[in-house]
Amino acid sequence: MLIHKIVTATVLAFAAAASAAPLYAPVGPQLNVALSTVTSGGWTQCYAAPMSTFLGSSAAAALGACSGNLVLLAGRQTGSDTLLALAQAPKVDALFDTGINNRVTHVANGTQWYNADDWSWGFAPAGEPVFKDECDNAEGSGRICLHTIRGVGGYRINDLITFSASYEKLVFTSSASITAAVPEPAAWALMIGGFGMIGAALRRRVALAA
Repeated sequence: MLIHKIVTATVLAFAAAASAAPLYAPVGPQLNVALSTVTSGGWTQCYAAPMSTFLGSSAAAALGACSGNLVLLAGRQTGSDTLLALAQAPKVDALFDTGINNRVTHVANGTQWYNADDWSWGFAPAGEPVFKDECDNAEGSGRICLHTIRGVGGYRINDLITFSASYEKLVFTSSASITAAVPEPAAWALMIGGFGMIGAALRRRVALAA
């Protein structure tokens, strides 16, 4: 009975560590996603503002309330239950400093991310052209770009270029293990400790039977 309990606790701890990720975890930019899919899928809204509003000269600073290690950037018509475009990635990747070079991006989770203070922050589908001037002006959907140029709002959701309060930019946050299929160190320690206890229990049982 003791061994069964130890094995059960160890397996449950391993499973919890392995599944520590949002239920909604798309790869690459997505179009026309229900807001409820995101919010019921393990994401919490941590930023929202009209496209007309200046994000700030630093995307990282603007997302100070986004405490998880994942971020999801989305755009929608103001008040809509449908997100017109979105993409998600580890925060360190989504906010990776790519500088202001016209075509330099950082690929993560099937998405090209770019970010530079006093320039722009956004994403585009992996493998497609990106022309940052300052925001990406290449044609195509599955793209969001926000100005971080001081005092400038806008810019694009898919192929819609807008400085209007009729559209919003939203950011959601969540957390996950760095590699969801691999347990965190604490889980490994628990599992190894559990196996050690199993071995000790077996040795004791053998000694008592002798």
